[in-house]
Amino acid sequence: MAHKEKKIAEALDHIKAAEKYLKTSFFKWKPDYDSAANEYLKAGVCYRNAKELEKARDIYVKAAEVQLEMKALFHAAKAYEQAGLISKDMNRLEEAANLMERAGDIFRENGVPDTASLTLEKAAKMVEASKPDRAIMLYMKACDVVENEDRPKQAAEVIKKAASLLVRCKRFEEASKVLQREIDLNSEVENYPTIYKAVLNLVLVHLHKEDYVAADKSYKGAFNYPGFVESEEASALEQLLDAYDQGDNDTLRAVCNLPLFKYQDNQFAKLARDLAIPGEQRRKPEAVSGADAGSGSSAAPQGGAEEEDEDEDEYAGGLL
Repeated sequence: MAHKEKKIAEALDHIKAAEKYLKTSFFKWKPDYDSAANEYLKAGVCYRNAKELEKARDIYVKAAEVQLEMKALFHAAKAYEQAGLISKDMNRLEEAANLMERAGDIFRENGVPDTASLTLEKAAKMVEASKPDRAIMLYMKACDVVENEDRPKQAAEVIKKAASLLVRCKRFEEASKVLQREIDLNSEVENYPTIYKAVLNLVLVHLHKEDYVAADKSYKGAFNYPGFVESEEASALEQLLDAYDQGDNDTLRAVCNLPLFKYQDNQFAKLARDLAIPGEQRRKPEAVSGADAGSGSSAAPQGGAEEEDEDEDEYAGGLL
């Protein structure tokens, strides 16, 4: 308790010093923003050590505002980032995402797009479970940041996350457009293996919209990419589309049970698992045979991925 009280007292001293630096007088015409920001940051550390997280967050925001007054954009962004991380520690995830987005915007203005995009991605990750629509917007924003800097590979990696969330939200029309954008971005850097997988996912999305024509067009359009015709994805898609067109639900289910479909991104694996001929009953998770369950169906890798995400603290220590 004595330690906590000591740290709180130190924080108050730093705040008083900061406020003094910001005052003007007849002989002091301009505030000393640099010294004030430094004192606020010290106060933030003291409050954080005292476990006074709400006060620490507020002080880091104050420090950021002062840094902005003197056009110290990078340091302002770092202060907003710290405020966001503290909000995350308090489990105020939407608030944390807002502060991280503010940090990302300032990083971008300061001319560090990689850090800006990474910050926006982290903001999106914070609200994926509770606010998926908000997360999608943040992922798309992060993609735009790096795409505008002519970094298509990095942009494609980010936009793939938005596509997965769109599928989870059953926004299939938007998901198809985002997947096509992912394909186009990977095409710029000739990342063909990744394109094959994106085409596979795009066909699945089109079929879930019951749009066979668009699915077939996406499949045949991929013939233009070197190596696609000989790829595992092309062979599987040919069987899938033929089964769908012929109304052969048993064959379609057998194709969708291939490891190529099962062991990929959770949301697209679910699309394959649930795909059925229009008018037929879609397959249920419990309908998977015991042999499939024993061999490690899509549920097993999904759970593992989620546990790994929970165990990893992506925000510790900031971004730089």
